[in-house]
Amino acid sequence: MKERWWYYSISMSNPLVERSFRHMGWANSQMLNIVSALPDDAINFSAWNPDWTVGKIAHHIVVAEARLISRITEQQFSDELEAPTTAQGIKELISICRERDAQLLKLSNTPEEIRTFKRFGKDSTFLTSTILAQATNHATEHRAQISDILAANEMDVLNLDEIDLWAFETWEKSH
Repeated sequence: MKERWWYYSISMSNPLVERSFRHMGWANSQMLNIVSALPDDAINFSAWNPDWTVGKIAHHIVVAEARLISRITEQQFSDELEAPTTAQGIKELISICRERDAQLLKLSNTPEEIRTFKRFGKDSTFLTSTILAQATNHATEHRAQISDILAANEMDVLNLDEIDLWAFETWEKSH
C-alpha cells in the first residue's frame, strides 16, 4: 500500500486549496476578534464539557496549527502558549494565529508525500494532503464549537454565516 501512495507525488497548487486556506485564516481572525471583544467571563464559558472553554478551544486551534505545520516541515513542535482565560489572552492569540495561518497557506502548495510522525504517542503515517485538509476542517469544527458554546450561554454573537465562504468572497471583493 505504501508504494501506491507515492504515485500521488504531485504539487497541490490549486485555486480551491488556496481559497480554503485563505478563508480559514480570515475566518479564524474574524472569530478571534469577535471573542476578544467579549467580557472575560465569556472566555471561560463551556457547554457540554466543562474542561473545554471558549478560551481553551481557541488556544487548541492555534496550538494544533503549530503541530500540523511541524508534521509537514518535519521540524520539532513546541508550543508553550497558555490557554487564555481573559479577552486580553485571546487578543494575544490573534497575531500567533495569523502567522500560523499564513504559514499553512504557504505549505498548502507542498508536494504530496507520505509523512510519519507521532500522533497520540504512536507512529502514524498520513499523506501531506490529509494533514492540510485536517488544518482547514479542524479550525472550522472548533469555530463552530465556540459559536455553540457562546450561544448556549445566551451570548449569540458569533454567527457562522457571517464567516462562511460566501461572506469571505464578499469581504475579499470589497477590500
